[in-house]
Amino acid sequence: MTVTLATPTAATRQRQPVVLCVLVAAAVVVGWVLYRHYAYPHLLERVLRREVVTNRFWLVNLVQAMLLCLPYALALLLWGRGLLRATTGAAVAVATGLFVWGWNQVFANYVWDHRPLSHTSLRVFDWGFLLVVATLVPLAWGLARRRGRSWAGGLVVAPLAAAALRELQLRWAWWEHRVIEHWQLQAVVYVAPFVLAALACWAVEQRSEMQSSA
Repeated sequence: MTVTLATPTAATRQRQPVVLCVLVAAAVVVGWVLYRHYAYPHLLERVLRREVVTNRFWLVNLVQAMLLCLPYALALLLWGRGLLRATTGAAVAVATGLFVWGWNQVFANYVWDHRPLSHTSLRVFDWGFLLVVATLVPLAWGLARRRGRSWAGGLVVAPLAAAALRELQLRWAWWEHRVIEHWQLQAVVYVAPFVLAALACWAVEQRSEMQSSA
């Protein structure tokens, strides 16, 4: 008797419970927000007490960026699907911090150095920072958690959501005042593009797997 073993497909792969995935994702988001508001300022203050850091302005900016991205990178290492995915996602998270640092360095040292700030340069700095970070953060999560390539289409949600929220802040005085008054609302507005994009990537992945298994 000959037995043919079928190759496992996306539909037959062992899946993690949806409830567990939601709880972990929520813990990552809420945990980072609480870390940013409560722990990060004190941790940064302790690091900046070291003379080797404070004497080098570029190092101060690098420390600030790394302290923000390293907890996220660690979460991806722990929750990624396999070592390769987890490491790749964590590397992109660290690269996000390096981009933040590099973006600030370029504008501080080459665009604004000994020159008056122009409206155009400020807009380029602000929008470039906003859109790139909005894309890289969910990209890191997708690389660590998603399968295949189709999910990447959901990343477009991040810059669109970030741009829409920024336009509301710039053009709607009520929105700006209400958000600024409460750090919790500021946090929601900040992480919303990341969360929406991560959900969009998951939805695209699920639809692709359903179509391939039909």
